[in-house]
Amino acid sequence: MVSKQFFKSSIIYSLVGALPYTTGVILIPFFTYYLTPEQFGVNALYLTFMYFVQLLSTFGLDTYIGINYYDHKNDKQRLKEFIGTILMSLIVIGTLVFFLLLIGGNAIFHQVFRNTNAMSFFPFGLITVCTALFNSVFKSYCSLLINQQRPKRFFWLNLSNFILTLGASLAILYLFPFTLYGPVVGRLAPALLVGMMSVFLIISEFGLSFKKEFLKGVWSFCAPMVVYGIMVWIVSYIDRYIIVHFMADPTFVGIFDFAVKLSMGIDLVQVGLTNTIHPKVYNIWKDGNLKESTVEVNRYYNGLTAITLLIIPLVIIAVPLLVPLVIKKEIYYQAFMFLPILCLGFATRPWYYLFMAPLFFFKNTKALPRVFFFSATFQIIICSLLVWKFGLIGAMWSNFLVKPIQAFFLWLESRKIFHFKLNSWKIFYLPLIFIAVGIGCQFFITEKNILWFATGQLILSVLLVFFTYRHELESLFHPFLNRIFPISSRKSNP
Repeated sequence: MVSKQFFKSSIIYSLVGALPYTTGVILIPFFTYYLTPEQFGVNALYLTFMYFVQLLSTFGLDTYIGINYYDHKNDKQRLKEFIGTILMSLIVIGTLVFFLLLIGGNAIFHQVFRNTNAMSFFPFGLITVCTALFNSVFKSYCSLLINQQRPKRFFWLNLSNFILTLGASLAILYLFPFTLYGPVVGRLAPALLVGMMSVFLIISEFGLSFKKEFLKGVWSFCAPMVVYGIMVWIVSYIDRYIIVHFMADPTFVGIFDFAVKLSMGIDLVQVGLTNTIHPKVYNIWKDGNLKESTVEVNRYYNGLTAITLLIIPLVIIAVPLLVPLVIKKEIYYQAFMFLPILCLGFATRPWYYLFMAPLFFFKNTKALPRVFFFSATFQIIICSLLVWKFGLIGAMWSNFLVKPIQAFFLWLESRKIFHFKLNSWKIFYLPLIFIAVGIGCQFFITEKNILWFATGQLILSVLLVFFTYRHELESLFHPFLNRIFPISSRKSNP
């Protein structure tokens, strides 16, 4: 039975997980107004560079700290030593990354962005590096809070980051319009504060220590995680760099990145729900010493699939209606036609989380580089060919295609250590029907009829979800109806 506390935590993690996306959405109108389209695209490239540095400086410890928390949670002293050692490791790795990029960052930028003069390592690249280093500590602490199941502290810490990011970005943007100081420095200020807050809170609760015994498994777990992270980064962001390589003008990067951001609300809802689901799933597997699917665990992923299919058409409907109210530069409206296919890719995302969970829980992270090496290779080749041949439309299709490819390779690895017994209709055929209809409609969609097709898609998803989950819905609402209309009063009413 899914508890009320689960739903409460789900709401908190989903809302908090959506805060970075909400920040981006709120800032987009200001960025599009106070930045040129080229600067908007350049900012997207700096942002993706920040993510790359962040995964290097985190070194997989954000995942390691959460997974291994369960091994030490019943021994307070060992837990303190473990968390203190992880914090010290983060500080050492971050310092090393900073000095390496300080020395070689400028040369790297010259090689990567040789087709455009819009990118420079000094000062904005270096500022971005500093932002990433503080974010790595903040991200690791948030992972710890999720696994400690402390949603309140998680909420307030992330809310502070949200408010500070908005305030700093807008203030600097107004003071220095049509420069990158607003978005780039605006990310540094809150990262510095929440990073230092995370360090303070960790030290105050667990202290600062360094025990080599806790690092014995770090390399075997985290080294594959770093390689995996690089591959994931390639899958997620290399398309921006391919676009700027073949199309030269960062303006095209901005348009595509804008379209992707519009679809990312779906992803962040999924991440928020998954952050709540996985601690529950891990506890079920650990308590039962399980290596196979159960009905209780399957319900979580079936529910994630149902929610996703309902959200996708809502996003496709809402975006063209709401965006023109706040963004007046029509160059960005080109993103609307990319949205249906970009959103459809998220219908396969529950497979990704379903097949990823056993690899993390059983610490089989050595499989992850293999999985994402093939996915990253696919993305580089397909995206390069499609962008070279079709421009931004090609980037859209490669973004869609790589998502089920990732899930497929994860399944190939996770089935080696875990036996899946799933309801194929709920987890596979339902989203596949939804995707097939969406792709078929894509050939007839225009700027004038996109809302009509999205409305039809919403009706279809509601019908599919209702008839698939009608028994679950009846059991969910039956107690509620009994409280409003008691059985005795309903029987007496002819």
